[in-house]
Parts: sequence; structure tokens; C-alpha cells
Amino acid sequence: MPFGRNEAHCLFFADMSTLIFWAIGALLVFIPLPFGGVEEWAIFGLQAAVAVLLALHIGTDKPRSSVFSVPLFFKVLFAVFFGIAVLQVIPLPLPVLDAISPRSVEIHAGAAVGPAAWRTLSLAPNLSVYELLKYLSYAVFAFLVFRSVRTKKQAEILVLLMILAGVFQAVYGLVMLFGGSAEVLGWKNRWYQGSAFGTFVNRNHYSAFLEMVFPLAVGYLLAKANFFSLKKGISFREKILWFGQERLGKAAILILLSVVIGVGLFFSRCRSGILIFFLTVFLMVIALSAGGRGVEGERRRGQRARRVIRTVALIIIFSVLLIGIKPILERFSLEVLEAEGRPILYKNTIELIKDYPLSGTGLGTYIHSYPKYEQKYVRGITDHAHNDYLEVLAENGLMGGGCLIAAAFGALGWLFVKWGRRRDYFVKGIGLGCMAGIAAILIHSLTDFSLRMPANAVYCMTLYALALKTVGLKERTKTLA
Repeated sequence: MPFGRNEAHCLFFADMSTLIFWAIGALLVFIPLPFGGVEEWAIFGLQAAVAVLLALHIGTDKPRSSVFSVPLFFKVLFAVFFGIAVLQVIPLPLPVLDAISPRSVEIHAGAAVGPAAWRTLSLAPNLSVYELLKYLSYAVFAFLVFRSVRTKKQAEILVLLMILAGVFQAVYGLVMLFGGSAEVLGWKNRWYQGSAFGTFVNRNHYSAFLEMVFPLAVGYLLAKANFFSLKKGISFREKILWFGQERLGKAAILILLSVVIGVGLFFSRCRSGILIFFLTVFLMVIALSAGGRGVEGERRRGQRARRVIRTVALIIIFSVLLIGIKPILERFSLEVLEAEGRPILYKNTIELIKDYPLSGTGLGTYIHSYPKYEQKYVRGITDHAHNDYLEVLAENGLMGGGCLIAAAFGALGWLFVKWGRRRDYFVKGIGLGCMAGIAAILIHSLTDFSLRMPANAVYCMTLYALALKTVGLKERTKTLA
């Protein structure tokens, strides 16, 4: 019997939603491959794909009731950040510009070929537009993830794709390291010899990527192994049956995936990454302890989950010791630490922020605005502050940059509160993994600029979107939308 018009219409919308979902999955797999997504063609490809998917989503998405919406404070803070970023590239009358940013007027006056009555807050508006488009593509990607993931199965698929991408990066990095071939997809990497770096070139950005994926893999292990839903008081025989051969096999595979990612992280020889590994494990254990207070069943389930996390961490540490930890320890030597001048870099950047407190110098302009504040010779060109927070404050001002930082930490705090009230094992496991991955990259951002890498930015925003979606899930439902 042929479909009626309504049936065909519904089928079209369903097929288009499926297409958008799998396109998102494909982007998550692809974006880390071209040197962490930093290649110009990769950035353009991401932006073009996101624009097309957004257009398809707007054209096919039907209004529907949602379990919950994104918190209002999150939307307001993001709106302020993007509003200031747009204002930076709009030409303003000189009196207005002088009132907002006197230093910008001086810089423009010194660089201008002739007099002009209108100037921008950004010292390099073309660069700011370029950077703004990247920020917008990350935000739209997160929106598409949030709107397209409508079932537990879909959330699970994206989580698996992210974990497998992490496993590939870890394995590729380890094979290149121990195979003696310091190459990235055929390109010889002259830097970071003796370290694993996957396809990222920079071991620190590679480490940050694995820092996000590792806790997600552990969280998925907890969700699939059902450690949150083991009934209290069952006999030993029932426990054996519950933890049957098939379930045990799946758990062993998931543990292996987590271990591979963790070992890859250690052999990046990134100091921040190694310290954050231990901190992430600690935070996950603490979160499970806090989440189960006052409820006997939750406390018991939390204890089992904490044992699993500690076991995975110990297996990783034992594996690293077995392979050889000496090259890793060398990165923590006093000589190496003293050779880096990041405290001076941070101090100079703070002086830069003081000169442009309201509006900043413009997104993407740090490389041009910093040299004036350099008080000590730094090898090469200083293009980043090695601290994402200082850099975003320097480029977008205390208000715009402050709003972005507040949104990042405010959303994480909100997620933790909501997560603590959930009882569904899937939500507990995936939610914990997402939050720990977010916390890891936010901590790493204190000492590096890893979120400036498109792959890391996309994965961070995806973790936020998945966490926001899963913690709002009604108990014992399969539908997230």
C-alpha cells in the first residue's frame, strides 16, 4: 500500500534527522585527523559542514517539547560574549572608540595611512572575523548535537565514536613513538621527539584531547557495566550470573579501551596532562562519593564504581611502569622546568589586559598585540598566552572574556548539581564521564592553549551538549528529546 502524504512527509523528516546525526558523528571522527583540525581547509570544511547541517536542521526540525532546555544564564553569558565579539569588528566613531578603548585609538592612529573618523575596537578586524566564525561554528556544532541526539542509543553512538577516535590517537601516537618514526600522516615532525603526539603535532594538544576522552571512556564503562544498578543483598551465585561471561567480556574490552587511552596520555610526556590524569581520577571518585551521600543503595553502588575507576587507573600506571617511565620522569626535572618562561608570559599578558580592560584587542589578535609587552626574549614568535583564560580576557576584554569563562564553569557546576540527583545508571556513567572530561580541559587551559585547537574545541563543546542532554533525562526513559 503506498504511503500517504503525511507518512511520506514524516519519513522525509526522519531520514533527514538521521542524516544530520550521522554527519555529526562523521565530523567527530574526522576533525582530529588533519593535525588536530588546524589546517585551513579542515577549518573551512568544518564551518561549511556546520552551516549546511544547520540549514537542514532549520528546514526539517519540527517543534517538540523537550525534557528541559539550556539554562537561561548560559544563554545570556554566551550572548554577551558573542555580542562583544561582533561589536569589536564594527567601525565606530572615534569619540565612541576613545571612550571604550583609548589604547585602541592610539594604536590605530600610529598604524593608519591617513585620517579616519571610524575605527574598530579590534586591532585587526579581519583576524577577529576569522576567529569569530570559528567560535560560531563550535557553538552551532554543540547546538546541533544537543538537538539531534534524541535517544539513549544515539548518545551512546556519539560517545563510542569519540572513544574510538581517542583510541586511534593513542595507538597511532604509541606506534609512531616506539616504532621510531616521528611522523604525522607522512609529515616528519621535528618537534617533540621522544613523545607520543598522534596526529596533533603538539604533544600538549594531543594530551588535552586524550584527557577529555579518557574519563568519557571510564564513564561509558560504568554505564555499560551497570555498576550503578546492581541490586543490594543478592547472593554470591546471583552476582556471578549477573556478571556473566558476556557482560564480563564487554567490561574487559571497555577497560582495555580506557587503558590504551590512559597509556597514550602518559607517553605524550605532557606534564600538565599527567598531573591532570591523577586529578581527573580523584575528581571522579570524589563526585561519586558526594553523589551517594545519605542513600544506602547509592552509597554501595558508588563504592563499586569507585573501585572500578581506581582499578583502571592502577592498570594504566602498572602498564606505564612496565613499558618504561624514565622518559616521562625526565619531563619533570628542575632543569626543564626552569627553562620555560611561562610566568613571565603570564605577567606580560596581565599588563596587556590592563590596557584593554573593556573590549580587549579583538579575537585572534594576541599574536599582534603581545610583542609590545614582551620584557624578555622568548624563542620564536609568541602567538598564544599558554593560558586560555588570560588570552580570552586579553582578546575579548573582562566583560566578554569573563562571560565566556563564567559560562564554562557555571554550566559545569549546574551539570554537577543536576547529575547528583539522577539515579539512572546510563545518566550517571555518561554524565560523569562528560563532566570529568570538561573539568580536565578547563584545568589544562590554565597552562596551555589547547582549546584553540579546533578538534579540542569541538570535543569540549560536544561533551557539554551531551552532558546537558543526558542529565535532563527522565528516569528510565529511552528518549532524550
